[in-house]
Amino acid sequence: MKLTGIFPQVKTEKVQLKRSEEAVASNANSGKAVPADTVELSAGSQDVQKAKAILAQTPDVRADKVQALKEKIADGDYTVDPHRIADNMLTSLLSESVVN
Repeated sequence: MKLTGIFPQVKTEKVQLKRSEEAVASNANSGKAVPADTVELSAGSQDVQKAKAILAQTPDVRADKVQALKEKIADGDYTVDPHRIADNMLTSLLSESVVN
């Protein structure tokens, strides 16, 4: 099951701390070591990175459930309850019409 496109777009701007040209020039003339530029990510960007890491570790298919269903079908034990399917279809239809 793919989970792409279900989350709203999160603004993930990178905030970079910049040194002024005067500070860089004065450090270069004084012979001092110039500290490296640093980058700080916003909290939203960090959250997106954490979510991506979790999703990358989550399998697309739950193989154990698929295998169990395949075995039931092969053995002839898998049955479909038409009333349950109809109930779920109506519930889904009604919930969509209420939201829209």
